[in-house]
Amino acid sequence: MSQETLLVCILCQSSQTEARQAGLSEGQFLFNQLQDGLETSSEACIRLQPVRCMGACDRACVIAFMAPNKLTFILSQLSPSNSVPDLLKFSRQYITASDGKVPHKDRPATIKQNIHAVLPPLPNQP
Repeated sequence: MSQETLLVCILCQSSQTEARQAGLSEGQFLFNQLQDGLETSSEACIRLQPVRCMGACDRACVIAFMAPNKLTFILSQLSPSNSVPDLLKFSRQYITASDGKVPHKDRPATIKQNIHAVLPPLPNQP
């Protein structure tokens, strides 16, 4: 199983109404949409992990791509209904990039527009 992980804040609330109509927070709606997309993919999958809060409530919806020895990408202000195809595409790119460095020109539009932070890999433990 892949060590790449996609964290999704499931408590995020934004101005989107589609999730509210389904009785879910926007973060939970986004998580569910990503889960459905990953389940139907025949390609290598990223591990999807719900998080109860990522501390960026004023920039909902928030997610993070992370893995050992790779860059961490934190994305914010994501549309729970429109960003899923680009997030799934980027997850495939992130998995195949040995250091997590997906060239800017190759990143989907949602990734380019919604990057909140890119963090260096954690140092190796002695």
